[in-house]
Amino acid sequence: MNRKAKKSILISLLLVAVLAAAFGYYLFSKGPVDVKNSSAIKINAANLYDKFDVDSATAFKNYSGKILEVSGEVTAISVNQKKEMIILLKTNTGGASVNCTMEEDPGGIKINDPVNIKGICSGMGQGDEDLGIKGDVYLTRCFLIK
Repeated sequence: MNRKAKKSILISLLLVAVLAAAFGYYLFSKGPVDVKNSSAIKINAANLYDKFDVDSATAFKNYSGKILEVSGEVTAISVNQKKEMIILLKTNTGGASVNCTMEEDPGGIKINDPVNIKGICSGMGQGDEDLGIKGDVYLTRCFLIK
């Protein structure tokens, strides 16, 4: 390999390294998505669950990682180990829910209340078929929409 070819390869590698570093810095400094003030795909909790239940691959492609505004009826309210409020929304499938991990206390909501919750969809859990436990669809970083 002649000297000119070595120099071209070295410059190309250096350019790729600089571009990779710049892209990494951009992603690092970008910060988290503002879920509360972002636009969202609107869908009913029962419809969202049905889409994952019928064709999970397509539903994962269409909804996972995206901000959704899910409307539905509250079936349960609890607190996880991190002291985050968890709200379960009713679906058409017994024992299955849309599981919403709240970013802030929505205050004053009760079981059977109709709600709109905005959050990032992370897909459907596996459940346990042997025990008859259905998987839930999960939303994280959720906010109550009024």
